[in-house]
Amino acid sequence: MNTLDPKRYVINNVDALLRIMHADPRYALEFRNKAEQHITLKLRKKFFNTSPEGVVDAFNNALMKFLQTRTFKDEGFQHGQPPGGWAAHELAVSKLGGYLYRGSLHELIQMHRRTRHEVRWTGADGDGGPDDTAFDDAEDVGDPSPFADPAHAYEHLSLVKRMRDCLNKLSDTLRATMFLYLDEVPMEQIAKQQDLHVPTVKSRLHAARKLVAECTRKGMD
Repeated sequence: MNTLDPKRYVINNVDALLRIMHADPRYALEFRNKAEQHITLKLRKKFFNTSPEGVVDAFNNALMKFLQTRTFKDEGFQHGQPPGGWAAHELAVSKLGGYLYRGSLHELIQMHRRTRHEVRWTGADGDGGPDDTAFDDAEDVGDPSPFADPAHAYEHLSLVKRMRDCLNKLSDTLRATMFLYLDEVPMEQIAKQQDLHVPTVKSRLHAARKLVAECTRKGMD
């Protein structure tokens, strides 16, 4: 066999994948790194206001749940499996890429929702006086954003500012569509407001994200 050929394993279920990952750390590392690279890149293009660390955390959570819950059907591994078995990069991108992407997307959305409700106020006690225990837990008022870490605050602020500047450089039509999307307005509602078809909205968003990403990258060079 050519030494440049990727190592392959016949994998028919999640349990088999786990056994192989334990037995062959190199295969496990290649699978994980390729999946992380593929999925986090897609997520960052969609959620470019989210920190890279947050996107990686979402991927890690999705990967752990995939391995622990074993909800991926055995037939999924078996369908289209090459005679020699799956190479790590094939498994990470072609076979499990979509499944792990959806799981990571779900985790990222849940993280955003939790962050919005990070600070909780328990209200006053029955006699109208202040509740001494309202902020007993320091974590209730913790800043979950990168701004909580002074070492990264300036860098993160600069990146956000560059993105905002790049957003403002978009054409009026692209900028209007993009800001509606960032405000989490449903795609169908954006189309209705702008008298467009949904595919046109998606096309505009794709173009806007690409322009902003390129503009931001140039500012970082």
